Amino acid sequence: MAAAVAAGETSAVELVREALARLEAWQPVTNAFTSVRAEAALAEAEGSGRSGAAGRRPLLGVPVAVKDLFDVAGLPTTGCSRAYEGRGAAGSDAELVRRLRAAGAIVVGKTNQHELAAGSSNLVSACGPTRNPWDPARITGGSSGGSGAAVAAGVVPIALGTDTGGSIRMPSSLCGCWGLKPTYGRLPRAGMMPLAPSLDCPGPMAASADDLALWWEACAAEGPVAVEPARGAGVLGGWFRDWTHPEVWAGVERVAEALPELGLAVRDVVGDGIEDVREVWTDVAWAEFAGAHGHLLDTPGLVLPPTERSLRHGASLSPERLEASRRRAAGFEPWYLERMEGLDLLVCPATPIAAPVVGRQTVPVGEGRELDWVRGGLAWFTEPVNLAGLPALSVPSGRTPDGLPVGVQLVGRRGSDEMLLAVAAGLEALDGPFRTERPPLPPEEGGRPDPPAETP
Repeated sequence: MAAAVAAGETSAVELVREALARLEAWQPVTNAFTSVRAEAALAEAEGSGRSGAAGRRPLLGVPVAVKDLFDVAGLPTTGCSRAYEGRGAAGSDAELVRRLRAAGAIVVGKTNQHELAAGSSNLVSACGPTRNPWDPARITGGSSGGSGAAVAAGVVPIALGTDTGGSIRMPSSLCGCWGLKPTYGRLPRAGMMPLAPSLDCPGPMAASADDLALWWEACAAEGPVAVEPARGAGVLGGWFRDWTHPEVWAGVERVAEALPELGLAVRDVVGDGIEDVREVWTDVAWAEFAGAHGHLLDTPGLVLPPTERSLRHGASLSPERLEASRRRAAGFEPWYLERMEGLDLLVCPATPIAAPVVGRQTVPVGEGRELDWVRGGLAWFTEPVNLAGLPALSVPSGRTPDGLPVGVQLVGRRGSDEMLLAVAAGLEALDGPFRTERPPLPPEEGGRPDPPAETP
């Protein structure tokens, strides 16, 4: 898109109009957007066309979307919570939004999310639940579910999300797009509503690995980085394998079989030893969540019941328990590094299952094993990476027999974001299951499915 605009083969106005048309077609089905900047985006596109390609603008004229945790000048930043209804952006953009605009991107709207980013389904939102464009009876995953649905449906090629326990990687996996959770601290959080500041990571979701890399070039603002080629990868087995549905594990095997074509040696790695991740992450994250938003408990009914439960958990932790959980959290990075000895990255599922149907709380993943995705099982394989502060990238790796996307994550050492992007680009170049597909456009009004009921 950017190259075509720069070459005069199309215009930013045409691209924005196409994005708005697809948004209008998909919004009744997915509910991916909370606000739309139609007039403002078209006006900015007109200005972009007049200014041409002066300077280094790698996203010239490209329509993008932004999660409702980020300030966008002229739009409220609510975190999809009634508690912050009408909260304005004070006329300024979050730093990453500013960088997107400086790179030439056009923000067409803000996307739906799990309330205050405190969940993995995107069903709990003051703006209503989001729905998966591959099957509206299924979840998008969260908390960046609106961004995932917007990219998967082809409304925009790139959307901004955040990841505190998997909120970029889970919807990328369930919606079939690419998503990068960067190394903790590599990207600025200024103008971004917090969930748990020691874990929060902003990052991109995109329709291709190349688009992820283009976003990184535009927004990382660190200049060229020498990228050492990856030489070896480990496939995390044990607990990861035991609690993954066979249809999703097939995607892990597809990645493992493809990596040698990129020159990487692959071996199995023991994946046991972090089965307590949910309890540890919950204590650390909800304590910080209560620190940022605990005042909302003073007024009953301001937040939805699941969000209130998380706030109360964080506010009720004893100092001794919180300190113990923080000490345990410090052991997650060494756990990963031990398994990466002699390797450059690890491979494991991004989510244990494909997108579940709304209303069915558990999904069988193996003999005698039922995964309770409503109570946190969806994030088992993503939360440890946040506790460790490491980068991870969700790769589309085929689809189930029912046509649902499957996602696999690549995990690297701190600062190896560029290496993960290079491996992702290599996988994409192999075609096959690593190419993003789009779901068919929704039927006309009247033929659209009824929205699913919300799961508590």
